[in-house]
Amino acid sequence: MDPITKLYSYFNTENSQSTYYKLTEFVLENVKRLPELSISDFAEATFVSKATITRFIHFIGFENYHEFKKYFRRLNSNSRLSFLKLTNHEVNQIKDFPADFLQQYTQQIIQAIQDTAQTMNLEEIDLLVQAVNKAEHVAFLGYSDSNIIAKDIQLGCLAIGKKIEVAESSEKFSDIVTRFSEQDLIVILSNYGNFFNHYQSFYDLLLTKNIPLVLVTQNYSSMDSFRFQQTIYLTTKRQLNIGNYPMRIFSEYFVRRMMFYENTTF
Repeated sequence: MDPITKLYSYFNTENSQSTYYKLTEFVLENVKRLPELSISDFAEATFVSKATITRFIHFIGFENYHEFKKYFRRLNSNSRLSFLKLTNHEVNQIKDFPADFLQQYTQQIIQAIQDTAQTMNLEEIDLLVQAVNKAEHVAFLGYSDSNIIAKDIQLGCLAIGKKIEVAESSEKFSDIVTRFSEQDLIVILSNYGNFFNHYQSFYDLLLTKNIPLVLVTQNYSSMDSFRFQQTIYLTTKRQLNIGNYPMRIFSEYFVRRMMFYENTTF
């Protein structure tokens, strides 16, 4: 699980009086300051020991305090425009002509959905349905939004009797690499390639194990260099500002198609 996702998961579910909750709250309130804070500064500001800070950063997925600071330095270096996938023109438009922006943005989403309906290869998806049903163990993996969709697929497949694994921690990633074999299947959901940016070492390790790999992606142009048994493209062009609508459509269709696997001749 991404550190920010884990922080918010803890923040949204735990009691506000717990020590880790207070540390989480401090992190979320001081994201911009974190790269400049020493571990002593952090401990002093939150009235805990440095040992407690060390245990906390291990809890959210970092090996040491240096990696913790490095992560937030990188996070802060990304502009708000990059995070929201906005161009300078779109910023000016939403500021001065919000109705025009909304109309154009909505139209972009509609076009992306239409592109997905025309691009998704249903025969390829049926092949994936077969592979998922025949594999001994199956994992759907993603980063951020794609991981949320992976968990939705996990729940959908459970309803029809197929167990799916999803990795939300480095421990689970390591377990999958160690345990999975040629009889198993890993499906990577990656909208624009962020999975590989964040989990490159994990992916490199997967390639050494000969585990069958399938990629489902919205990024039509830049995935050819990766080595997959099957690649399912959802769009014909890279559209950064339309979110995960194509991936969501794939997941909903895939789970519904899985429902009829036993009663359908593919």
